[in-house]
Amino acid sequence: MQRLWLLVALLFLSVGAQAQVGLSPQILDIALDGTANSQAFRLFNYTAEDKNVKVRVANWTMDGDGKVSEIPTTEQSLDGWLVINPLEFTVKAGQNQVVRVAARPAVALTPGEHRAMVYFEEQPQDKAPGAATTLRTVFRFGAAVYGHVGPVERKGALVGLEVATSSAVMQLRNDGNATSRCGGSFAIWRKADFPGDAKTAAIAKVGTAEAELPPGVVQAGRLPTDAVLPGATRRVSFETAKALPPGDYVLDLNGSFGDSPLDRSQPFHVSAAAH
Repeated sequence: MQRLWLLVALLFLSVGAQAQVGLSPQILDIALDGTANSQAFRLFNYTAEDKNVKVRVANWTMDGDGKVSEIPTTEQSLDGWLVINPLEFTVKAGQNQVVRVAARPAVALTPGEHRAMVYFEEQPQDKAPGAATTLRTVFRFGAAVYGHVGPVERKGALVGLEVATSSAVMQLRNDGNATSRCGGSFAIWRKADFPGDAKTAAIAKVGTAEAELPPGVVQAGRLPTDAVLPGATRRVSFETAKALPPGDYVLDLNGSFGDSPLDRSQPFHVSAAAH
């Protein structure tokens, strides 16, 4: 069967991809000023056919909207100093493959964060002579590796918050020297029931059946965990509510951005026309 191969490019695993293949972990943090220790990724093949895979490494950055792009290697970028084994392998159907990663810089790296992206790219298999043509997909996963020299500071601030009927956009500024993410929860309060920022907190087990919503909260969820690079400001969008009846509400955020506290609320209105 002749196969036409379609590349599926993924920086983080989607639900559909996870049903076919899996990668764990998706992120590695490595201390670069201590003893070099080997860490590892594990690639899982949940399909009924073998997967031929090649591994490559690149330097990368991210823009203010979260788009990742490759950039040239520098003496200070981590991609040039990673030792990866193996670089090419076959994952048998239903099996998994360990890929070991070690950072061995040959130059003195400056204090702060140094990054690399490790790509796992499926290779199209040879077609059988005289076979029919079908369309197949191949995967491409990118796993971020963060290397740190010196003390790690994950700090920053929420410098802007835009709220709409069913979504919100946070403007996050990273003032530290390491990539940071949010943790915690958001809640939609009826405005008349909102007790004020000082009297609200992150909701335990939010997003699960065990979460207990305070009276007056109509919907709640986890804050997004999108990465913000050190020294950067990024817009992070997320869905907040579905099918709210017309009325006045307050979006309340509680948690952290890196190691900095995050506590902000903003009122918004749902009109009858938007319902």
